Amino acid sequence: MLRRKIHLISAVFIVVVLGVGVSVYWFKSSGALLFSSVEDKTEWVAMHPKEYRDAILKANQNKIDIMLTLYRDPASKESVISFFEAITHSRQIAEAILKYADEFELEPSLVFALAWEESRYNPRAVNKNKASVDRGLFQLNSKSFPSLKDEDFYNPDLNARYGIAHLRWCMDLAGSEVAGLAMYNAGTTRVRSDSTPKSTLDYISRIQTFQTGIEQLFQQELASRWVIAEGVVKPAGQKNQDSRIASVRFPLLNAFRQP
Repeated sequence: MLRRKIHLISAVFIVVVLGVGVSVYWFKSSGALLFSSVEDKTEWVAMHPKEYRDAILKANQNKIDIMLTLYRDPASKESVISFFEAITHSRQIAEAILKYADEFELEPSLVFALAWEESRYNPRAVNKNKASVDRGLFQLNSKSFPSLKDEDFYNPDLNARYGIAHLRWCMDLAGSEVAGLAMYNAGTTRVRSDSTPKSTLDYISRIQTFQTGIEQLFQQELASRWVIAEGVVKPAGQKNQDSRIASVRFPLLNAFRQP
């Protein structure tokens, strides 16, 4: 298990270092998948800081995550599940995280990176603190979730549901991804009082680095195999390929496989 996880980290970071191009996609009103850029930067420079922030938030609201787009379409859903099954080494975990990332409108790459940082995808992971215990995939804290029974913490589906819902709450409260991750790790009180520890900043950096690696692998190994236009997902090739994971289809994911 340790060797497999080392392979996983190595593969993700190799992709990051090599600089495999990652594209951020979103839809225009026509529904076609396009690259986006700011055409007139002078308008942004002239904006009041609040207007600038509001414009950024509005742009982010219009962005549609390519992973969720492919996951939601019956033609490509199995491919997405198989991709994350190869990373987590568990179909149950992949399906649970994808289901609740979809329900709570969060980027799967972020949520899978968070689960990696918290537990290395180990549903039995335990971390004992002075006055509480963190358990399961998303390391739910016993004080934060007092209504959960001991066995609930180790249930991948329940843990993913509460963990992802809590991340959604933190991000909505904080107003940004970075601040939301800080609240998830250090708590709302410390973040709001500007006393976020350096360890939390390092925690966020590791998550974002791993998230980038996942996105680059997904773009190279899976997203390029599909075409999205006017809300319709179609195979990029003439023939619809088998959606199950295979070393021929996802060569970079060989590094995730058990030696």
